[in-house]
Amino acid sequence: MPPLPPARPAVLPALGLAVLLALPLPVRAADSAAPSRTSVSALLPPPPPPGSAPDMADRQIFATTRALRDSPRWRMATEDADLAFPAMLHDFSCAAGFTLDASVLPHVVATLAALQAVTKPAVKAQKEQYGRPRPFEGNTLPVCTPSKNLGYAYPSGHTVAGWTTALLLGRLMPEREDAFMQRARVFGESRVICGVHWASDVWAGYMDGSLLFERFENAPGQQALLAEARNELAEAARHAAPPDPARCALETDAARHSVLAGAP
Repeated sequence: MPPLPPARPAVLPALGLAVLLALPLPVRAADSAAPSRTSVSALLPPPPPPGSAPDMADRQIFATTRALRDSPRWRMATEDADLAFPAMLHDFSCAAGFTLDASVLPHVVATLAALQAVTKPAVKAQKEQYGRPRPFEGNTLPVCTPSKNLGYAYPSGHTVAGWTTALLLGRLMPEREDAFMQRARVFGESRVICGVHWASDVWAGYMDGSLLFERFENAPGQQALLAEARNELAEAARHAAPPDPARCALETDAARHSVLAGAP
C-alpha cells in the first residue's frame, strides 16, 4: 500500500463525520437569492481535524483507492469530472432510462444554470472559509485529473453539482428519482477515486447539495421554470435513444462497490 499523506495542523475545530449525516435539512423558503458568504457559513460543520478518527479514515481511503488507477472505474471518474451541461446531463442518461441530450433540452439546461447560480457562490465561500488542503498535496500519489488550481477541498463542489442535478432531475421525473440519486452518489464517489477530494468532502457535498437545493426550489418563480423543464423532458423521453448498456452496467457495478465504505 502507498504511504499515507501526512496530517496537517488543524485550522478550525471539527465535528465528527457522523454529524454530516445526522444534521436536519432545514427548508428556507424565504431565501430567494443566491446565498451570501455569511448565509452559508453555518450550513456545514467544519471538516475533520487532522489526526482525528474521521481524518485518518479519509487518508486510508485516499491511499487505498490509488490502486484503482487506469481501471474502468478510474476512467469513469475522469469522465465525471466534466461539469459542462452536456456532459453532466449525459452522465445521468442511464438513470433516466434514455439518452439525455442537452442540445434538445434548453429549458432543462436553463434550470441547471439557475440552480448553479445558487450553489456555486455558496460552495466557493465555504471552501474559502475552511481552507482544507486537497489529498494529493504533499505527496506524489496519482490523481485522475489535473491537480493545479483546484482550490480548497471542503466541501466537494463537484459532489454538490451532481447531487443537486439529481435532485432536480428527480423533481422532473419522480418515477426515476431513486436511480438519479444513486447515480449522484456514485458521481460524488468519483471525486474520491480521482484523488482530488477526501471522503468527508464528498459527504459534506451531499449534505450541502440538499440544503442548497431547498433554497433554489423554494425561491419565488422557480415552479414555472421547473414546469417548462418537466414538459420538455417528458417530450424528449418519447423520442430519445436508449443509453449505452455497457456504460449502465459500469455505473451499476460502481454503485454496488462504494469506496466510501473504505475499500475499492
